[in-house]
Amino acid sequence: MNRELEALLIVQQHDEVIRGIEARRDAFTPRLTALDKVKKRALDEVTKNEGALQRELERQRGLELRLAEHRDRLAKNVAVLDQAHKLKEATAAMAQVETARRVLADEESEQLALARRILDLRTALAAARDSVEIVGLEQADARALIDKERGTIDLEIASAREKRDVVAVDVGRTLLSKYDRVQQRRRSAAIYALHADFSCGSCDTAISMQQRPSMQSGQTIEVCEGCGVLLYLPSVPKAE
Repeated sequence: MNRELEALLIVQQHDEVIRGIEARRDAFTPRLTALDKVKKRALDEVTKNEGALQRELERQRGLELRLAEHRDRLAKNVAVLDQAHKLKEATAAMAQVETARRVLADEESEQLALARRILDLRTALAAARDSVEIVGLEQADARALIDKERGTIDLEIASAREKRDVVAVDVGRTLLSKYDRVQQRRRSAAIYALHADFSCGSCDTAISMQQRPSMQSGQTIEVCEGCGVLLYLPSVPKAE
């Protein structure tokens, strides 16, 4: 077994250690996701109430404009009624006054209902904002603990990668790049020893007859046509 292959196998051992540490860090993800969901629900409630309140305030502004117009129209209709001298004119003016009063009464009733809805929405919005603050306080300790533990694990990962890099300098750039692509894709071991029958140590696919002579020298690393891992032929101890 040549020195480069020996170094690559040690690199793979370091990568297995790194993946194990990363798995410990990734184990925090479901907990963070659960915390984020609770926080998002609280924030969504705030957003929903803010949107509803904004819409009702816009309706209120529009209604106030209509009320002002209809009050002005009513006042003009009353003035026309007061100035009417003939029965026909008075009857028509009275009809206009009554119509204007009904419209105004309906809109004033709508204004009162709208004011109550706005008050309810302001109350709901305040409660939703309080809930966001409460959730933040309740989650603060849990998030701080997770951040601390993940920080410790990140230091372990950095240390493990430094050790890996020290060994990786003995592996050629081309071979190391090929190995890295395979192990990053698989997220598991990327180089396997051939079985005695020249089949892949990962998927049992036999390598071609053309590949075997070069691999018997112990200097060649081939790619498995079945699963894509790197393959090498382990050296056989010489009999004494």
